Parts: sequence; structure tokens; C-alpha cells
Amino acid sequence: MQDYKEIMKTILAKYYEPTSIFGEVLPIYEATTDKMLRWFRGVIPENPIDEHDVYDILLELGFQQKQKILFDKVQISEGNPKKGIKPKFEDVEVGRILVWHLYEKL
Repeated sequence: MQDYKEIMKTILAKYYEPTSIFGEVLPIYEATTDKMLRWFRGVIPENPIDEHDVYDILLELGFQQKQKILFDKVQISEGNPKKGIKPKFEDVEVGRILVWHLYEKL
């Protein structure tokens, strides 16, 4: 299993870094531990790894967790198509999750 962890570290380091050397100009990929595990499933067999392995690798390589606020559009007024008034929508917070911040290498 340690071989798989090393392969996962190498793959992760190929595409992402834990911090941006240019401030916030690099694209940020936000992912949960489960999402990262599914990403690795493309090249690593299913049985020898789990979410704990992914968590350990991300933590060991120095990736940071950030809070992400989830929004959904909610209609606040119906409008009137006959009068040409469009319905109005507003973004409303529906939840918060913690995600890993991975900066894409350019």
C-alpha cells in the first residue's frame, strides 16, 4: 500500500501544489477528500486505498482545508411576462462544507 501512496503523491504533485506562489492568480480546484479519492480511482486499484489514505497524503503534502459556502438561486418575485417584467432571483445560502484547496500548476 505504501507504493500506492507514493504514486498518489507523485500524481498529485504533478498537477497541483498546496499554495500559490503568485498569490491567488492560479486557478483553485476545490475538492472533498471523497472527490479526490474518486479522482485517484482512475489509476489506483480500488481495494488498497481509502479516504484515510487520501486525507493523510493531502495533509502530509501541506494542502489546506477551506470552508465553502453553497448557494442556490431562489425566486423572490414572479414577474409579469405580459408586462415584460422578468422574475427576480436571489442567491441564498443552503449549506457550508469543508474542502481542500489545490492550486493548479500552469
